Amino acid sequence: MTRMLTAALAALVLAPVARAQDGDALSARLPGNTVSAILFLPHEGAAGEVLDRVMFQAYLRTDGSALMRRWDGAHDAYTAPADGHWRVTGDTLCLAFPDMAGPEICIETHVWGPRIAGNTAGPGRFALLDGNIEPGNSLVATR
Repeated sequence: MTRMLTAALAALVLAPVARAQDGDALSARLPGNTVSAILFLPHEGAAGEVLDRVMFQAYLRTDGSALMRRWDGAHDAYTAPADGHWRVTGDTLCLAFPDMAGPEICIETHVWGPRIAGNTAGPGRFALLDGNIEPGNSLVATR
């Protein structure tokens, strides 16, 4: 009886966590929200020992477009918001920043509560993501 109760409780507690990692949950969770996060990317031309830090905010619209801005350390301010793109395939989030050269950045992403994190899990450009998700367009509210 105790084993059955323990198994039932574990299933109740762990079921939402498993569903939150599901690709469909990711594609349903992100649209209409603002991601405020840090990306770590390999420094262009470095041999893999140096990472660039890209602090950004992106309001992910339901149509796959995004209003994005990045922190510009030289000016100690965010760049002007500009239109970029995003998409989800399974549990992979891809972001195309309007002012960054190169292909879109794709990250195997996990969301739990207001937190978002992930990294690349295959060939291609390495990236590490860590941040938060807020409902609505936080970029407009903080301009």
